[in-house]
Amino acid sequence: MTLTQQTRLTPIQKRHNRKAFDCGYADLNEFLAHSARASSDKRITRTFVIEAPSDPNTIMAYITLTYTTVDLPVECKPARKLKNPVPALLLAKMAVDNRYKGSSYGKRLLTFAIKEASETSKRVGGVGLVIDAKDNDAKAFYLSRGGDDFEIIDESGLKLWLPIDICDAIAQTLGDP
Repeated sequence: MTLTQQTRLTPIQKRHNRKAFDCGYADLNEFLAHSARASSDKRITRTFVIEAPSDPNTIMAYITLTYTTVDLPVECKPARKLKNPVPALLLAKMAVDNRYKGSSYGKRLLTFAIKEASETSKRVGGVGLVIDAKDNDAKAFYLSRGGDDFEIIDESGLKLWLPIDICDAIAQTLGDP
């Protein structure tokens, strides 16, 4: 799970300084500070953090994954063959500390989520990766990295889906995030 020689992606642990993290969004900061580790410990979600190379207790960025079911619109080609709801991996939360924005950590976490969706689907099934974008800025981030491969699957326009065949193709072409 190594991101680079200097940074490490690891499951959230008690030693991580969650309260010092500030991505600019109070709800994402609060989740990390007060709920992420407990949710991981209870196996409700899994939160992974990128540790700072100079201090492994410092969180530079995080991602929270869990399972979900989703109703795919009939416009989505796979939805024509599947009965809704269908299982998928959910990228529930993702944030980069303000001090580290612009360092490609968001892109690395998204790559990690795509690869996890591919691997999880091989082990237990699933039709892809679902992303609950926080707002239009987050949606723009995801679309700028996935382009036309992402499909919008709800009326708000903030729920995105990346089909499993695309996740598999991306996972095969990329190394460790």
